[in-house]
Amino acid sequence: MSDSSRQPMRRDALANRERIIDTAEVYFRENGLDAPLQGLAAAAKVGAGTLYRNFASHADVIRALYDRYIEFFDDMGARALAEPTGWDGIELVLRECQDYLVEKGIVSEVMRRQAVNDPEYKPSQRWVGSMDTMVRRAIAEGSARDDLVAADLSAAAIMLGSVQPFAPDHRGWISQRMRALCLEGMRAHPHPSTPLPPLAEGFDGARDSIIKREP
Repeated sequence: MSDSSRQPMRRDALANRERIIDTAEVYFRENGLDAPLQGLAAAAKVGAGTLYRNFASHADVIRALYDRYIEFFDDMGARALAEPTGWDGIELVLRECQDYLVEKGIVSEVMRRQAVNDPEYKPSQRWVGSMDTMVRRAIAEGSARDDLVAADLSAAAIMLGSVQPFAPDHRGWISQRMRALCLEGMRAHPHPSTPLPPLAEGFDGARDSIIKREP
């Protein structure tokens, strides 16, 4: 059957699918990424048949979460590039990435699992390209240190998102301080800074992922 002959998803079916994805974020955060789909169906208040019509496997649910997160990163990357300066874009990326990773709680885990499930599926490279353009712009402006690369932003975002386990009463100020310290390390300074350690041999930040692919 051709794409043009396929019927659009009914409104109630689309609502069920979105409810399952919304529930999966909470369900997997509370129970781990390997929690059974039967429990997800119960949490989403849908039958097993409804769940499997939308997601034939556990990997399909992970892929749906991954695509949702990539959509956020794509939008954020576009907004960062639209900032008045490259440095403003870097600040936006670290701030919004940290907030998003802390709020969702499982973004990094989902990204790692998707890299294992399907190593060839890499829409995240669009975001890496945006970050590379922004970093080069900040370096040209003289606001970022000249050895900063896009992979540093990705790594910093994951690191900053790790403040999630702190008590809610302290998470806000800890997040702000850690982000400020991280930005200070990326900033160009009047006096020479200690050079960053070299990138891994053969690493291409526009091609390779820093997401660990577990055996």
